[in-house]
Amino acid sequence: MFRSESRVRVTLFELMALTAGMAIGLWLIVPQLRKGPTAGSPNVVMGLLAFSLGGLSLAGPPLLLWERRRSRRTWGAGRVMWFSQGMASWLLWPPIVYSRARGGDLPGMATGCYMYGTPLMAIYMTAALVCGGWLRKRRRRARRHSWRERFGLGLALVWACFGLYILSIFYREDFRR
Repeated sequence: MFRSESRVRVTLFELMALTAGMAIGLWLIVPQLRKGPTAGSPNVVMGLLAFSLGGLSLAGPPLLLWERRRSRRTWGAGRVMWFSQGMASWLLWPPIVYSRARGGDLPGMATGCYMYGTPLMAIYMTAALVCGGWLRKRRRRARRHSWRERFGLGLALVWACFGLYILSIFYREDFRR
């Protein structure tokens, strides 16, 4: 018998993947936290948030693709958001990880693209999903979503809020001139 999507619960493997992703994200930002006097600067706090969220996002593509192999259901907005944010981590983290493994500082281009581009992408994706009708309230009976869908939506909300903060920094900087 087919199990309802809402009854699928998070497995130990999925929790381990999320924990490993978070550990990798924190490992990347730890040298910036250890610098001492600059620990209270907004850049370090932004980096901590970006790489923590990035670590959680990192686990998304493998988990979602593995699930997709077993089930041909179309993805909802949460899975689409989780996958897109996770792909940003998979595509931009290799030079960052390489630099960190060599013991150097975080490289400029990849880190800059990740720190500023990924949160802004969350705003763009959220706006597109809202305008496209993916996030509207259904009038028919309420459908419970799986933990992956809810987790993806929650992660997207935090990324989008972080993106709004980044956008406010850009606006303040440009309108200050």
